[in-house]
Formats: sequence, C-alpha cells, structure tokens
Amino acid sequence: MSRGSKLDRLAQIAELKATLAKGEAANARAAADGLALNIRHLQNDRRAMAAETPDPATARAHAAWLRHCDGALRDLRGEEARVRAELEGKLDRARYEEGRRQVLEKLKSQAS
Repeated sequence: MSRGSKLDRLAQIAELKATLAKGEAANARAAADGLALNIRHLQNDRRAMAAETPDPATARAHAAWLRHCDGALRDLRGEEARVRAELEGKLDRARYEEGRRQVLEKLKSQAS
C-alpha cells in the first residue's frame, strides 16, 4: 500500500469521525436549546402567576404552585447545566476531529 493510498484512507476515516462528532454535538446543542426554551416558558408562567394577587380562598394553592414551579425550575437548571457540560465536551471532540481531518487533507494534497 503506497503512502498516498494510506493518506487517502486516513483522510476518509477522519472525515467520517469528524462528521459523526459534529452530529453528536448538534444533537447535544438541540437538547440544551430545548431545555433553555422550557426554562424560559416556565419562568414566564411563574412571573405571570406571581404578579397576580390571589384571593384568600386560593392563596394556599397559589403559594403551593409557586413553590412547585421554583422546584421545577431548579431541577431544569441542573439538567441544563449537565447538558451544557456534555455539549462542551462534544464540541471539543468535534473541533479535534475537524482539525485532524484538515491536517490529513493537507497532507494528502501535499503527497499528490
């Protein structure tokens, strides 16, 4: 197997790995963006409910809903932080694989 064909083969593998890493990063970004959207909607609902003055008959239910909403927001923010950390790892991996692909393409073009 000649040097050029080995570089061609390595470049193909690097392209596949880069494409796969980019796809994984895109999926992680979509998950993070979806969580951020859910958080914004819940924050808007909470803000609207907190602005209302409850009547005495529904004050306990109103306060319970606000507490529940605060807990849900706390949980969603924790999940968002976990997903964002995962996203950063996947973005780093995609950058690494893309750099590898570019280097192999450059070596391949120089070898021919």
